[in-house]
Amino acid sequence: MHSTKLLTFIKKNNPNGGLSLIELLLASSLTALVLSIAGWGLVHILATDQKASAKGRIQFNANRASEFLSDEIRLARKIESDSVAALAEAPDFDLPAGAKPIIVLQIPRIPQRVIYSIRPIKEGDIWDGPIVIERWGPSFNKEGQYKEDEINQPDIWQSHVLVDSINDEVATANCPPDWQVSHVDSPSGFHACVDSQEKLVKFHLATTVDNPTWRQEINYKVSTTAFARSRITQGFTEEESAFTVINKKLTLEKPANVKFEVLGGQIVCSEGNVPVTTNVYIDADKQTWDSKSSLTLREQAAGTTFDVESIAGNGSMCGGHYETVSTSYANTSQLEVLVNGDLVPDHTPYGGQNTIESFMQQYVKDGKINIAENQVIYLFELWGDDQSQTYFDLQDNVVLATVDSTN
Repeated sequence: MHSTKLLTFIKKNNPNGGLSLIELLLASSLTALVLSIAGWGLVHILATDQKASAKGRIQFNANRASEFLSDEIRLARKIESDSVAALAEAPDFDLPAGAKPIIVLQIPRIPQRVIYSIRPIKEGDIWDGPIVIERWGPSFNKEGQYKEDEINQPDIWQSHVLVDSINDEVATANCPPDWQVSHVDSPSGFHACVDSQEKLVKFHLATTVDNPTWRQEINYKVSTTAFARSRITQGFTEEESAFTVINKKLTLEKPANVKFEVLGGQIVCSEGNVPVTTNVYIDADKQTWDSKSSLTLREQAAGTTFDVESIAGNGSMCGGHYETVSTSYANTSQLEVLVNGDLVPDHTPYGGQNTIESFMQQYVKDGKINIAENQVIYLFELWGDDQSQTYFDLQDNVVLATVDSTN
């Protein structure tokens, strides 16, 4: 009841008298109650509106950040399974105090790793906490491609906040079997699991926002699986490659001519050079050739797979040594499959043998593989799989594959 109407009602019942103190107090109390209810309602409406706006904001930001990160992962050749160790491949990057690298990408034509890290907010930040995700790498132009004048100048790359309001609660990443968490001490708000081939990553992004008037915080989570492509251009538009290399196996994406060449290699024991045989399997069908010349396989159909195999020794020398290494065994450490821009493995040749670079001089530049985008190089270790031993040098057999689309 409105206070003026209440006073009129009291006056009608006592037309000759004024208002008593009790009546004034009662009217004031009722007025205060009505105003309080109205005020509480207004505050509740404003809080609800703020809460809805905040929820929409963190959902939008989290989804956009996830999409941006997934797009750049697709540009990568490899996702580092150990993000901390991978910082050695980005010497111009300075990890801020309290920051942790979570996703580190090797991208073709980019001289250092692109790094996504987390850090707590600091005094003077315009960002909402408790932590933010930052990206370090070359900037993008308005077409969504890396700026050409920055690609080869990592000393001018800067870290920029990708998204804020990231949850900082500590959690244990639940990675699938044979996958590795990229940073063992990552928070629940941003962590990643990388597969054994460093081609797939599952990342989890959780945002949070709180306000005392809401009584409970708002949380929003995004979980995404992204795949690093092996053949891309330097922008966000993929090149239609004639092939892919997944789990060390070459597979044609379209009809093509495929040529294999043995560039060289050396494996010795006290009795001399160990003989090496190279085979190619086309959809599991064995092809042998004189490795002194090239092997060209014409008009191979889309979907055809190729495995390269090296065999060292024949059991008649070097203590009966006989070792077979093939791309059909994806997890073997005795084989590296490299594409343009990959670093040349740093191994000292055993017993004064020739270096890896000596067998592919025209395909190495500044310590990196320098081949065409339609080529792949295979490096074989044919004595054993113990990488701590001096014999492990990955130059026992070096094979080059070239894929030319027939379209």
